[in-house]
Order: sequence, then C-alpha cells, then structure tokens
Amino acid sequence: MRSVNKVILIGNATRAAELRSTSTGKSVASLRIATNRTIRDQEETQFHTVVCWDRLAETVHQYVRKGDPLYVEGRLQYRTFQDDEGRDRGIVEIVASDVQFLSRRADHPAEPDDASSDSIDAE
Repeated sequence: MRSVNKVILIGNATRAAELRSTSTGKSVASLRIATNRTIRDQEETQFHTVVCWDRLAETVHQYVRKGDPLYVEGRLQYRTFQDDEGRDRGIVEIVASDVQFLSRRADHPAEPDDASSDSIDAE
C-alpha cells in the first residue's frame, strides 16, 4: 500500500529564518510559521516549526523576515530528544521541499519584475 506524508501551509513568518551548520557542514535553517483559522467566530493561531536543508536553507535564511507571507510545502517529521534534565521530549516539524514568497518587500534584494511570486525549491 502506498502512503503519503505531505503538508502545505500558507502563513506568516514569526521571525527571520535562523541558519546553522551540522557537524558535517550541511546548512540547515529553521523558521516558524503562524497560521490562523476561525472556529465559531473565534480566531485560533497555530505555530509550526519549518526546517530547510542545504541550498533551500541558505536561500530562506537570506530572504525570510518576520511577517513575510509564505507558502511552505513539505513533510511531517516527528523527533524525540532528551532535555537537559534527562526527560524524553518530542517535537513535530515540517521538513520543507518548497518555499514561496507570497508578496515582495522593499528590503528584499532586487529580483526580476515579471515574477508574481518567488519560489525556492529544495535541491
């Protein structure tokens, strides 16, 4: 049986993307995306951790700023780790395969004018 693990989010970055490198030198960036939904006239906000690797990580770090509206496509990943007190903790992340900017900001580097949205695909 075939299975699917695919996530699509449209939301706003809650902070600039943070870039670091693994011990083997691979680039990895993390960012947070806020999404909203309305339930019985009450708005509920969800916060999602997004992880980008390699060239996608470098590009996201260069361009993503707090408040930027983004389209993120990827897969869910569950991880466990031990905290400083030795307790097991779990985390859910979206490992991005594609990130698109849904609007331009004046402080982003100059890009061609004919693109309606900018796409960054994982390699």
